[in-house]
Amino acid sequence: FLPLAAAALAIPGIGLRALHLLNGFDVDTGLPTAGSPWVWVCTAFFALCAVLYGVLAAPLREQENTPFERLFGTENTLFRMTTVIAAMLLIACSAGYLYFTFTADTDNFSMWARILEIVYSLAGIGSGVCMIAFTKAQSAAQLTSEPAKCVLLPLFWSAIHLLVNYRMTCTDPRLPLFAFGLLADVMLVLAFYHIARLLYGRPQPMLLALFGALAAVMSFSDLGGYGLARLMGVTSVAWPAKMLLRSGLSAAACIYVLAQLFVLCSKNTDHAE
Repeated sequence: FLPLAAAALAIPGIGLRALHLLNGFDVDTGLPTAGSPWVWVCTAFFALCAVLYGVLAAPLREQENTPFERLFGTENTLFRMTTVIAAMLLIACSAGYLYFTFTADTDNFSMWARILEIVYSLAGIGSGVCMIAFTKAQSAAQLTSEPAKCVLLPLFWSAIHLLVNYRMTCTDPRLPLFAFGLLADVMLVLAFYHIARLLYGRPQPMLLALFGALAAVMSFSDLGGYGLARLMGVTSVAWPAKMLLRSGLSAAACIYVLAQLFVLCSKNTDHAE
């Protein structure tokens, strides 16, 4: 039920985020409107999601001593297709981001910032390749050390992704415009950390499920809400092209994590039966 809840609750999340963008910012300046309740409505919604996901993820605490192959080993065709699509989206968005990094006006960017974004883009492309390789390894009877290394680059990328997103938005006076996306990126880092922890530390599948579900609902709500708000005619909160690509990268990574949660939760259901 947890992955379904994460996907289903993104629908009202998109609506609430769109209402926040529609009513929570000044039409002329794009600055947050003083006293607007919509940011708190969205915050309360995501807090309730966290409580629900925590309850749904609690049974996974019994799987902390279960080997990775039993938790995530699968030959399900839909799972493989979904993860490959998510990985290809990650590669495509990262390639687009790399293109914008090389073609953008560099007068307002320092050299280290440019280098950071190039590394970020290349890490995103490499992470997509690693995701595909790791998906292939999940169908093996026993996971060896070589494919296990494929979880490390996505973890590294998610950390840089958070750093780049924070650097690009932390000084913006419209921080509430980006805050939910930043929180989604924090959850995404924690989700990839716990995927790696399944192989390199003490597994905590419950925390993986909790952070992965939160990352998914917040990322989908943020990007979908922005798209819906734009369709409703909101122009005062327009995102730059790079911001759209970073949001697309978050959503693609969350699709991958959500697919992993489907396998994890289905295996836990089979074990309970």
